[in-house]
Amino acid sequence: MKELELPFMVKAPILACGADMKGSFSLARGRKAFFADGFGDLSAPDNFTRYEKAIENSIKVFGIKPRLIACDLHPGYFSSRFAERCTQYAVRRTLYKVQHHEAHIASAMVDNSIKGKVIGVAFDGTGFGSDGNIWGGEFFVGGFNNFKRSGHLEYIPMPGSDMAVREPWRMAASYLYRAFGNGFPRLNIDRKKWPVLKHMIDKKLNSPLTSSAGRLFDAAASLILSKHKAAFEAELPIELERMAMDSRGDSYGFDIKSRKGIYIIDPSKMIKGIVKDLSEKCGRSVIAAKFHDTIAEMVSKMCSRLRMKHRIDKVILSGGVFQNRYLTGKTVERLKKNDFKVYTHYRISTNDSGIPIGQIAIANARARCA
Repeated sequence: MKELELPFMVKAPILACGADMKGSFSLARGRKAFFADGFGDLSAPDNFTRYEKAIENSIKVFGIKPRLIACDLHPGYFSSRFAERCTQYAVRRTLYKVQHHEAHIASAMVDNSIKGKVIGVAFDGTGFGSDGNIWGGEFFVGGFNNFKRSGHLEYIPMPGSDMAVREPWRMAASYLYRAFGNGFPRLNIDRKKWPVLKHMIDKKLNSPLTSSAGRLFDAAASLILSKHKAAFEAELPIELERMAMDSRGDSYGFDIKSRKGIYIIDPSKMIKGIVKDLSEKCGRSVIAAKFHDTIAEMVSKMCSRLRMKHRIDKVILSGGVFQNRYLTGKTVERLKKNDFKVYTHYRISTNDSGIPIGQIAIANARARCA
């Protein structure tokens, strides 16, 4: 297990159970956190069995008897169910559920020993939101004690739910339908399946709403690469990143709206711009670079608005999408040019493996132990 020095004192011993796709956990006591990852997708029985045994063994080895059990807000996660079982009949154990993307931001704050308030940008594929929707393109303001969701990508239907991850053309169709309406250009769209997808979107059938940056990357990659399916999550966005080599600093348009005090990014203009460039036979590497630069510009513009409103100049970047080095480099460059202090991960993973450290920080700050 890895050992990490925490920038705060843990009030009571904590077990943080992490998320599901990249199984990990952490035990904390005093100013020390002991961290283990690499368990893979916990929905696989063998992985979950290894995860359970590792937690039980670590509790014995380190002599840490957790009084506070932290887990993800998602009720269906195997890690969350495990946490619930750990506290179900325990008199002196408290369960505390932490929103996925808040944990991402908190993990990066711990990684950089940051206290106080920050602007947090959490971009990933999937995370259960407090409103019941699928989050993943989030902007927060606050700290360990309280994060306020202050902005996000516009919600978009995800036709077929998890099937849209394996078949990214579905997200491309959803974004094209949003941007153009019924007469959208049928680029890389399965024409036979589209009437069914349209019915699902219109009738809200098995089409959960998502603000996920990962799904936006899927849609753009499917359009630009002209590919329908993915063998694994983020396969197409990874290929798109490798292609983005001819950057000239150009970007597409987008809108930022204010709705009930929250800033919403509408990428419809970007989708239209990609379609226009594809129709004009613009080089795909150029389009890929413009797409990445547009996402970086979205982050910069949103952070500038939030700084004006909240007087905060520290920006945290976290979540699996920021494993994309091209995007991270362009985003950091723009933010620093606008005089932000920017922090990314360097010891703790930016993907879901780092979630337990953020869960510890938030649970320790907010939960009352039994």
